[in-house]
Amino acid sequence: MNNHAHTDPFTYHVLQRIDPKVRASLTPAQFSAIKEAVTASQPLKKHPIDVRGVIPIFFAHYYFVFLMGRDRRVAIRRMEWRRKKLISVVAEVSFFVLAFSPFLLLVILFFYILKCAAGIDIMADVHLEDMFKFW
Repeated sequence: MNNHAHTDPFTYHVLQRIDPKVRASLTPAQFSAIKEAVTASQPLKKHPIDVRGVIPIFFAHYYFVFLMGRDRRVAIRRMEWRRKKLISVVAEVSFFVLAFSPFLLLVILFFYILKCAAGIDIMADVHLEDMFKFW
């Protein structure tokens, strides 16, 4: 399967990384499908301006990359913003419920004590202390 005619360098080097025995066992259709998939996902083809280079300085080499192109990540950013907003709302509601539950219980207890002190019997023969008696 040495069908490397009309193959760009990136795709060629990726295909060369496949084990020769495995590459030889591929059918022409499989090899073409892999070649097309690699060619379609090339990082170098995604930017209209792609400048890369190496600057040798004394005993070290430094590389630089300059990429420029249209931002296509708007949908991803919108999805992340929605997810963060949902997490924020859930966290705020959870905090509100946890923070005000003890206060709500104290208010209910206060009104219960007030009701008992006033002698108001809303449900006859049903009292809070009767619910907690197990013996």
